Amino acid sequence: FHAGRAAKRLMKYWEKRIEVFGEEKAFVRLTLDDALADDSVALSLGFFQSTGQSDSAGRAIVFMDFSREGKAEYTELSLIRTVWYVLHVVLEDGKAQKQGVVVLVKHADNLRQWDVKLSMKMASQMKGALPFRLGCFHICHSLPIIKCFLKISKIFLGKLRSRIRVHNGTDKEVIDSLATYGIPKSAVPNIWGGEFKIEGQSEWVEARRLVENCN
Repeated sequence: FHAGRAAKRLMKYWEKRIEVFGEEKAFVRLTLDDALADDSVALSLGFFQSTGQSDSAGRAIVFMDFSREGKAEYTELSLIRTVWYVLHVVLEDGKAQKQGVVVLVKHADNLRQWDVKLSMKMASQMKGALPFRLGCFHICHSLPIIKCFLKISKIFLGKLRSRIRVHNGTDKEVIDSLATYGIPKSAVPNIWGGEFKIEGQSEWVEARRLVENCN
């Protein structure tokens, strides 16, 4: 344990939290009816979802769907706040706190839809600000240009680039490829032939609200 490093991480966390939530909400409870009270639209998109599953190493598995960008009226910070919220929820699990998180990624349907600026802000939040260990980004059924993008991405992704894996082929081939990384079919979104229903975001939100209102 390095006290100096821990102090720096804590300072960075609160600096980013104030940047994302604003001074008024940065210090209230990170719950749906408090810090996320104005973010229901962004939450409803299902841009960043907990699958409720873990890989074979105990890392929590979340699903990130860039094809949901631009599907409603929201601000960049509102969408980023939903990412913060979901990560804090999955980190309520002690094993995930120790082992970390892996992210299954669905890219945008086309390049015009992809908000590169927002993606850069997301990457900035994930590099040292949020209190979690990032295991890997698994990009599935990617566009051909994604590989070219990754080849030139080292400049702004840095060490994050080494934590990206690309899985292409049929749904079965992608599921089998993910399985080699310890990711079960139950965590793979149903749009890729898996069992995780991405349409269940509203039910998940209401279940979370019940949990939070009981605490």
